[in-house]
Amino acid sequence: MSSGADSAADAASLNPPEPLSVRLIGRGSAAGALVIAMVALAYAVVLPLVAEAVSAPAPPRVIDIGEGATVTVAETWSEGSPAAGETTLTQGGATLVLSEPEATERLPIETLDGLTSGWIETAPEGSVATAPRTFTTDAGDDAATVVLQEPLETVQAWVVSDGAHEVIAVLTAPPAAWEATSASAQVLVRSLTFAEAAP
Repeated sequence: MSSGADSAADAASLNPPEPLSVRLIGRGSAAGALVIAMVALAYAVVLPLVAEAVSAPAPPRVIDIGEGATVTVAETWSEGSPAAGETTLTQGGATLVLSEPEATERLPIETLDGLTSGWIETAPEGSVATAPRTFTTDAGDDAATVVLQEPLETVQAWVVSDGAHEVIAVLTAPPAAWEATSASAQVLVRSLTFAEAAP
């Protein structure tokens, strides 16, 4: 009985286990070792880089809205049909229209007050406008916004001014989609940058 165990042990010592490169490639050589190293390199370096590139979000688009002014647009916004003097963007049933910059010395809040008065006069009964809210864009320009809630849709307007020009943006959305779309539009409007004045 022990002689059988001894012969198995003798056979194991006579035939040591083969290296991984030999078992995978079938020969012991520098070429086999190189193949193993390349496979390990692919797993350690190449595959993580590919995964990162595939999972990275698309870079935001920069759209010229006229006169050299630009906005940064997330991939969730689509450009609508072009029209003279304005840029139209759409997202999930909502429409955002941005005017070209126009020369003005008015403050954003003054322009917004005029827009709000005109809306209230023509809005359906039961419509309500919020108090205007001022803020500063990412570029440091003055801006203001107001929301008009109508029975079947919500309208939000922004006015952005660099002190010499202003851009008016108007978002129209069904009430169910307004909250999410408004937040995205606010980010877009904050990104607005006017062309630098010539020296």
